[in-house]
Amino acid sequence: MNLLRILILCLTFVFVVQPADSQVTVVPSKKKAVIDGRSFYLHTVQPGETLYSIAKAYNVLQRDIVFNNPEALESIKAGEELKIPVKTDSAPAVGMLQSAQYIYHIAEKGQTVDWLMQNYNITQEELLRYNPDLEHSALQAGQVVTIPKNTNGTVQPSKPKVAHVAHVVKRRETLFSIAKSYNVDLNEVLEMNPDINANNPVLKIGQEIKIPLPDAAPISIPIEVSKADTIIIRQDLQTSARVNDNIYLPSQPVPVEHVDVDDTSGCVETSQKEFRIAMLLPWFLAENAPASPPDSGLVKDADGRFRYSDGRYWIHPNSVNALEFYQGALLAIDTLKKQGLNAKIHFLDTMRDTVMLLQALKRPVMKDMDLIIGPFARDLVNQVAPFARENRIYYVSPTSVNAASLKNNPYLMQVNAGEINAVNPMVSFIAKQKNIHVTLIGNNSDIDRTVFDAYLNRLKTAFADSAFTTLRMRSDSLQDPSRYLKKGRTNVVIIPSADEVFVNNITGKLNSSAHSYNINLYGLASWTKFVNLDLEYLHTLEFRYASSFYIDYDDQHVQSFLQQFRKMYATEPTMTTGYGSISLNPYQYAFLGYDVTFYFVSLMMKYGKDFGHCAPSFRMPALQSDFHFNRIDPYSGFMNTHLDIYRYGKDYTIVKERIENGEWSIKNQK
Repeated sequence: MNLLRILILCLTFVFVVQPADSQVTVVPSKKKAVIDGRSFYLHTVQPGETLYSIAKAYNVLQRDIVFNNPEALESIKAGEELKIPVKTDSAPAVGMLQSAQYIYHIAEKGQTVDWLMQNYNITQEELLRYNPDLEHSALQAGQVVTIPKNTNGTVQPSKPKVAHVAHVVKRRETLFSIAKSYNVDLNEVLEMNPDINANNPVLKIGQEIKIPLPDAAPISIPIEVSKADTIIIRQDLQTSARVNDNIYLPSQPVPVEHVDVDDTSGCVETSQKEFRIAMLLPWFLAENAPASPPDSGLVKDADGRFRYSDGRYWIHPNSVNALEFYQGALLAIDTLKKQGLNAKIHFLDTMRDTVMLLQALKRPVMKDMDLIIGPFARDLVNQVAPFARENRIYYVSPTSVNAASLKNNPYLMQVNAGEINAVNPMVSFIAKQKNIHVTLIGNNSDIDRTVFDAYLNRLKTAFADSAFTTLRMRSDSLQDPSRYLKKGRTNVVIIPSADEVFVNNITGKLNSSAHSYNINLYGLASWTKFVNLDLEYLHTLEFRYASSFYIDYDDQHVQSFLQQFRKMYATEPTMTTGYGSISLNPYQYAFLGYDVTFYFVSLMMKYGKDFGHCAPSFRMPALQSDFHFNRIDPYSGFMNTHLDIYRYGKDYTIVKERIENGEWSIKNQK
C-alpha cells in the first residue's frame, strides 16, 4: 500500500502532515575539533538535511546533537555548523536537553533520585509531580527525567498555591460554573477539595468549597462580605471577615458573574464550532525513504517508492502500527464529519524519540490544540504531561499501561487498563466462590513481579493464610503443582506470568492433573498471543483472563467497519491471533484508531475542550473496547476501567463475562 498516498487522504478536512525526509544523502564531515577536551565533527548543514538524517549519518542519537547544540531543538538551517560528538568519546557526565521551562535530564548508570535532588536543588515531591513513574532507586540508563525551571531559567522547585478563598454554594451552581466564574481550572478546585467526588461532583446549597488563588503581592481590594464568609489568606492564617471590611487578597483572579447551569453534573454542551486536534504517532516516516532497497525483490518506481513484484508498496515495519491507527482514525473522522465535525487535524511524527516529541510540542500551533491523541510510548507519554498541564489540553494515551503516569497528571486519559487493574475484581470474584482452594504460582522473574505481588497482597486481604498457597518457580526447575491441589474442592490456580515457556510448561503439568482434580485456571491476556500454548489445555482448565479489548466479528458494527475499511484502503486490517469469531489480541490498531478517535472527538464535540469531568458519564458503543473513564484519585488523570472476562469452556466455546462494580455477569456466548 502507498504510505504517502494514504497520508494525504483529506476527506475535505485540513490535515497538516509532517512529510518524510527527502532523499538527501548526508555526507559526514571529516573536519574535527577538540572542544573542552572532547572530539567533535564540525558538520555544515546542507539544504534538505534534518536533525534525524544527520544523526543517522553519524550513527549518533538526535539528543546527542541537541545536547551539544541546544539551538537545534528549535530548528536547524542550511549553512549552520553543528558539533557532532565523535562516537568513540565517552558520554558527558550529565546529559540533558533544555527548553524554556524544563530541563530534560538523561540519566546515566548509577544515578538515583537522591542524586537528582541534590544536583538540581529540587525536592522529591517536585520530581514525582513531573515524573510520577520514577522509582525510588537507581534510574535506568537513558531514562529522561523532566526538571522544571523557575522564571529566571534556573532550576527551582515550584511553589504550591497556598492562598484560597472560601465559596458558599448557591442555588443552581455547579462545580463547573463556580470554577468558570473564578477563572480557575476545575482540576485545581478538585485538588483543593479532596472530599468532592471527581467522577460525580454534585454540590449542596450552602456547602463551602475552597477556590485556589495564585500567589501575588497583596493589594487592598474592598469587597462585599456576608456574615457567613471566611477568607483564608494562608493555610496557617484564617480570618473571619466582617461586613464592609477591606480584605487583602491577590489581585488575580477576580471572580466574574456566576453562570447559571441547569445540568447538575456540571456538563454543559458546548457552542464551539471548530476544533483543533493533534495526533502524535510513531510514523518513522524517514525510514520509509531509504536510498537503497531494504529487501531483495524490491524495485523503485517513478515516484521513488519501493515495490514488491506483486505491486505492493514496501512499508517499514516500525510504521505499520501508526499507519493502521491512522487508517481507523480517518474512518472515524469521515463518520463524524457527517455529524457536523469541523476540525483541523495535525499528524506529527514522534517516532519513539524524546527530541522528536519536544520539537513537535514546541510548534506554536500546539498550544492551540483542543485535543492531543498520542503518543504511544510510555516514556513519551510522561514527557507530554507538563505541556498538557500548562496549556490545559487533554491528551490520550492509546496503548501505554502505567498507572503511575496518571498521578498528578489530570489531563491524561489512559485507554488501556492493563493487567494489574484486573487484580481486584478477579480476587473479589474468586473470594465469593464456595469450597475452593487458591494456589498462586509465580515465575522467579522480575518482569512478572509487579502483577504477582499485586495478586499476593490482594489475596492476603481476602483469605486467611490457610486458604491459599503461594509458589515461586523457575522455568528450568518446575515443581509438580498437583501436590498442592485439594481433592473434593475447586482448585483456583492463578498464574500471573507473561513468560511463554513458563506458562506452557506449568499448564501442561496442570492439564495432566485435570483428570484427578477440579481446576479453574486464571492468567493474563498476553497468553492469547503465545504461539506454542496448547489451546486444549486452556479449555480443559477453564482458563479465564481479563482484558479491555475484544473484537466480535459477528457484530454488525464490526462488519460495517470492515466493509468501509476494505472500500477505502482495498485491504484488510492486520489480522492478529484470534479464535472463532472473536479476536483475542489485546488490541488491533485500526480498530483502536477508530474507537479512540470516535469516542474522544464525540466527547469534545458535545462538551468542548474541557470535557474531562464529563467523561465518567459519557457512554457510546465501540468496536473493540467500551470506555468507562474514571480518575484513580482526585488529583490524577483518567483510566479506562472497563474490563471483560473471557472464559474458555470445556465444550470449546468462549464465554465473555463482564465486570460490573466488581461483580461478574455473563454477557454473551460465542
